[in-house]
Amino acid sequence: MAPAQPELVASVARELLDIWQRLSSQHVALATGCACGIGGVTLRLEDFEQDIADYLLAQAERGRRDDVVALLRRHGFDEAAGAWRLGALLAAFIDGPAAAADAEPADFILSRLGKTLRSFAKLHG
Repeated sequence: MAPAQPELVASVARELLDIWQRLSSQHVALATGCACGIGGVTLRLEDFEQDIADYLLAQAERGRRDDVVALLRRHGFDEAAGAWRLGALLAAFIDGPAAAADAEPADFILSRLGKTLRSFAKLHG
């Protein structure tokens, strides 16, 4: 993906937000079946939210992309809860303050997040 305009960024973000909302509350199947009935353990994509955000942050830090780190922290980290919120990050690209972000940092985030979410959708959707 190489977004050149805010409309394309918003379109991709909307697609990813739809995937996130659809999958985040579903159970994630383990090798032997759904985790919901095993000893009271429940795994959902939502349970991986912090790991996914940490992956994005680590990729940005490794690439020395301070612009991406700033964008992630400003729009994806909930200071009050002390947690990452991927839904809020994606919503900010649709019609929020990140909608006017430079295309390059937006592409960095959305392309990596897109691969991750589409992979989950393919495996668990």
